[in-house]
This record gives sequence, structure tokens and C-alpha cells, in this order.
Amino acid sequence: MALRTDPDNPEALQSLASVRMSQQRPDEARQILEQAWAKWKDLELDDPALPPIPNRLTFVRLFLELELYTPALLVLQGIMATDDQEVEAWYLEGWCLFLMSDRAKGTGDKLNDMSWDELAKDSRDCLEACQVVSLSFLLPPLLQPDQIYDIATRQSRSSRQTSP
Repeated sequence: MALRTDPDNPEALQSLASVRMSQQRPDEARQILEQAWAKWKDLELDDPALPPIPNRLTFVRLFLELELYTPALLVLQGIMATDDQEVEAWYLEGWCLFLMSDRAKGTGDKLNDMSWDELAKDSRDCLEACQVVSLSFLLPPLLQPDQIYDIATRQSRSSRQTSP
């Protein structure tokens, strides 16, 4: 119904792409998702026509499911430019870079001019930033950002040392 009223509505197209994914029709989902993204990808970050962050995060998840890593990273860059405290954006960027690293390692190729180990390092950095940002919401507001970072990196190091 929404697409009949507004066939260019990015959110409605996003929903249709999600349905196509659940129907095991990834090629159609990819085409629809790219069509939807084309409607807003060149908009300024303060443009009211830009979908809200939760909708853009859904686009990112669909891009990742379809292995469209470059568009996912571009959408995430826009989200981070708007709100660098968005925990899910940090997580999804880390996950995207991990997936890219895994692919680059398997093929021996570079992705986005980065080797698999560079992508893996960037992935870890994003996931550590995700941890710092999420801890900042849980820890008392009296702590300074560098104190939160110290806590997060100590936790990250101790978890790596105890991992098999």
C-alpha cells in the first residue's frame, strides 16, 4: 500500500527488500535496496528527507546481509558524522570491517585498498570504540572519556588474555 501511494519511499522500499531477503530472492532485494538508497544517499546530513538513524541502521544490516560492504560503510559514515555516540553504528562498522577482512583473507585480495590484517585491525578498533561508547552510558557521568577508554581497554585486554 505504501509503495502505491509513494513508489519512491525509501522506508517502504527497504521493507520490500527485507521481504525479498526472507523469500530467498537476494538479487531482487539488492536491486530494491540500491534503488531505495539512491533516493537519499546524496542528501546533506541535515536534510529532513534523510531517513532517521534507526532506518539507516536497518539499511546497513541489509547491505551487510547482501555483502554490499562499501554502501554499508558509506551509510555508517553519515550516521557517525551525525551521532558518534551511536553504539549500534560502531558495532556494525566493526562487523562490516570484520566481514571484509574475512573475505580479503580468503581471496588474498585487498578490499577498499586495505589488506585483510588492516581491515581486521580497523574492525577491532571499531568494536573497542563500541565498547567505550556503550560503557559511557553505563558508568557514572563523573568519569572522563579517557578514564572510560582506560576501563574499556583493560577489559578488552583481560578478555583476550583469558581467551583460549
